[in-house]
Amino acid sequence: MFSFFKFLQNSLKNLKKNKGLWFTILGVLSIVGIFLCLYILTHLTEDVSKDVYKNISTNYVKNYKNRVHKKEENFKKILLTLQTNNFLIDNIEKNDLIALGSKISEYNVNFRKTGFETLQISFYPILNQINQYRNSVNSVISSKSKTFGVEVLQDGIFYIYIEPIIKDDILIGIIELREELHTFKQEYSRDDTIFLLLLEERMLNQLSIKSRNGKYRKVLDTVYVEELKYDGQFFAKIIESGKEEYQNMLEVGYSVDDTYFRAAHEISDINGNIMGVIILGETVEGSGAFVNIVNNMTKTVTTVALGLVISILLFMF
Repeated sequence: MFSFFKFLQNSLKNLKKNKGLWFTILGVLSIVGIFLCLYILTHLTEDVSKDVYKNISTNYVKNYKNRVHKKEENFKKILLTLQTNNFLIDNIEKNDLIALGSKISEYNVNFRKTGFETLQISFYPILNQINQYRNSVNSVISSKSKTFGVEVLQDGIFYIYIEPIIKDDILIGIIELREELHTFKQEYSRDDTIFLLLLEERMLNQLSIKSRNGKYRKVLDTVYVEELKYDGQFFAKIIESGKEEYQNMLEVGYSVDDTYFRAAHEISDINGNIMGVIILGETVEGSGAFVNIVNNMTKTVTTVALGLVISILLFMF
C-alpha cells in the first residue's frame, strides 16, 4: 500500500514538471466533471418535472371524479323531489301515461328555461314483458336498485340516473334523469381548462345515424371526437402528436408539449364497458399554473448549466 502511494506521489511530481500535460489532464478532468454534473442536474430536474406533471394529472382526474360525484348528488336531489310529488306518484300508480307525460314535459320545459338545455326526465312504465327496455333500465327493474353512470344512447352521450319507484314494496315504475356529458365542457371552460371526450369506434353504432353521420371525426386508431362540440385545436394537437405519443399519454396518464398539458382518464359506461377516454388540459403558454412553472424551471436550469460550462471553458482557455 505504501509503495502504491509512493508511486502516485512520484507520478504527480513528474506530471507537474510537464506543465502542458498537467494542464491538459486538469482541463479534461474539469470538463468531464462539469458535463457529469450537468447530466446529473438535468436528469434530476426532469425527474422532478415528471413527478409534478404526474401530480397535476392525478389532481385533474380527481377533480373530474368530484364533478361527476357532484352531478350524481344533484340528480339524486331532483329525483327525490319528484318522488315526493304526490300527483306524479299517484299517476304512476294508476299508469295514467297521458297525465304523466304532461307533467314530465312541464318539468323538462322548466329545465330548458333555467339554462339546463340537455337535462331531461323520462318515465318507463312497468309492463308484463321481459327485457322491454335497454339493458341499464332492465337491470334496475330486475334489481329494484338505482344506478348512475354514463351511457351512449341513440341521441347522444349522457350521464344517467335511473331510479325505481316503489310503493308498498311494489315496483310501479322507473324514472330516469339524464344530461349530456359534453356539458362538462362548459364547466371546465369557466375554469380556463379544456374538456374532451374521445369515443371508442365500437360505441358509435349505439348512436343513431342522424346523431353520428358527419359529426364524428377519427382522431387516432379507434377513437373519435364529436368535432363541433370540442376544441378543434386541442384534439388537432393529439392527431399531430401521433399514435405513439397518444399511447404513451394513456400509459403515464399525461402528456405535455409546447402548447398544451393533457391528462388522460379512461372511462367505462353504466354497463361496465370501456367507452372512451376523457382528456383534460390547459394551455401552457401564459399559464400561471404549475405546468408553466415546471416548464420554465426546466428551461432555466438547462440554460444556467450551459452558461456555467461555457464560462468555465472560456476561463480555462
